[in-house]
Amino acid sequence: MCVGPFAPKIKMPEIVYQGPSEQDVADRRQILTDYTTQSEKNTLAFQNTIDDRIATAQSSTDSILAQLKETSAQSGAGIENIINDAPYAITTEDNVTPEDAQTTAKISKKKKKPSTLKISAGGLSASTGTGVNYGV
Repeated sequence: MCVGPFAPKIKMPEIVYQGPSEQDVADRRQILTDYTTQSEKNTLAFQNTIDDRIATAQSSTDSILAQLKETSAQSGAGIENIINDAPYAITTEDNVTPEDAQTTAKISKKKKKPSTLKISAGGLSASTGTGVNYGV
C-alpha cells in the first residue's frame, strides 16, 4: 500500500438522489385528491341517511305520544295509570295483610325405597381365571 505524496488520489463517489418523477408525484396527488373527494361524498351521503332516519323515528315517536295523550284524555286517566295498569305491570303494595301474603312451605325430603339389588357371594367360584387379573 502506498502512503505519502505518491499515493493515488481517492476519488469520492458522487451521490445523486433520484426520486420519483414529476409525473409520478402529480399522479399520486391526483389519486389522493380523488380519494378525498370520494370520501367526502360518501360521508355526506351517510350523514343525510342518518339524519333522515332520525327524523322518521322522531316523527313516529311524536305520533305515538300524541295517540297516548289522546287515549288518556278520553279515558280520564293519566299516563301514569295507563302504564301502571298494563297487563304485565310490576307493582308493590304496602297494604298486604299476612293472610294475603304468598308464602312457601318447607321442602321435605323424599322417602327412598329400599334397594332390591341382591348380590349372592355363593355364585362366584374361587378358581383361577375368576376375578380381576393384573399383569405383573
